Amino acid sequence: MYFIFGIGAFQAFIFSLLLLTKKEKKEADKFLAGFFFIITLYLANIYSVKFNLWAKRPEIILSITLVSLTYGPLLYFYVQSLIGKEISRKKLKAHLIPIIGTFLIVLPFMFHSKDEKLLYFTDKFINLPLNVSIGTFIQYLSAPIYFIWIILILKKHKQNLKKNHSSIDKINLSWMRKLLFGVSSIWIIDCMNVYALNFTDLEIHYSISWIIKLFFIFFILLIGYYGINQGSIFAPLHEDQSKENNTLTDIKIKLISDETADVHTQTVVDYMQKERVYLDNELRIQDVAINLNISVHILSHIINEKLNQNFYDFVNTYRIEEAKIRLLDKQYNDLTVVAIAYDCGFNSKATFNRLFKQYTGTTPTQYKNSNI
Repeated sequence: MYFIFGIGAFQAFIFSLLLLTKKEKKEADKFLAGFFFIITLYLANIYSVKFNLWAKRPEIILSITLVSLTYGPLLYFYVQSLIGKEISRKKLKAHLIPIIGTFLIVLPFMFHSKDEKLLYFTDKFINLPLNVSIGTFIQYLSAPIYFIWIILILKKHKQNLKKNHSSIDKINLSWMRKLLFGVSSIWIIDCMNVYALNFTDLEIHYSISWIIKLFFIFFILLIGYYGINQGSIFAPLHEDQSKENNTLTDIKIKLISDETADVHTQTVVDYMQKERVYLDNELRIQDVAINLNISVHILSHIINEKLNQNFYDFVNTYRIEEAKIRLLDKQYNDLTVVAIAYDCGFNSKATFNRLFKQYTGTTPTQYKNSNI
């Protein structure tokens, strides 16, 4: 079992090196590299159990607490920088406060005698002093809070993408959301296991803890695999610039009358029908706005308010209608359903099938067979 953890630690260290030595290294890569270096320390720490280092140096508990407190912030900053958010020193300092505060809380443990330190681990964790108990509680609470926070950020990120992009499969970071759900679940199970082992009379075999940690390693290494291959999504936008843009947008939208908005709406619909730009699988709202000489923000407002859709749904509605026509047209009989999907602007079979069923209530193949 220790051999497996050793492999995990080595792999995490390799991930860290690969990220730091990338030719086109971005800020996000640095945060992810830091995350995997911390994972390396966490997995290496397991060997303190194998070699009985806890009995020799009980203050190792402090290093475990500090290491555990850095998982969340590093992954949080990785995601923030990946989606183009500016990482200021002020933000970095703000997230350091809980780590430093927790360290100061448990620091007095360092100055106890060795016998006193060992006493804290003799009868499960019941003998832990108040300050160490608080530190341990924060240690286990920090990561899931950050994981859930990141999941919410990614959910909002996906919603924002749909306002500007017609295809989001490569940039919506769905892999991160799914893996974080897995990591969060494993973490919660681990917390329940630790509680049961130390504060109840339940007889739980210690192998359960190893199995939990193995699953944790699995999900973490998957994050590394996808993270190394994930590029940046947006160029960062400074907060003051973003606020200024939003203010100007609100002013422009207020200046548009309902009659003008109706005219723009008809122009957009005519443009989509005649030019069929939805066949471009990388179509963005900026592209349509430039061609129609309309502000991006006004165009987005029109699609949202007048057509009751976001840009993603607006474009994909046309793609689905085009696919329906081609599925029944004899001149496309030599093409597979997937080929038709790609020709209609989709760049993912899974997305095409999901949206087709969402809009029509049936799968593309069923639709084609039922109308022959």
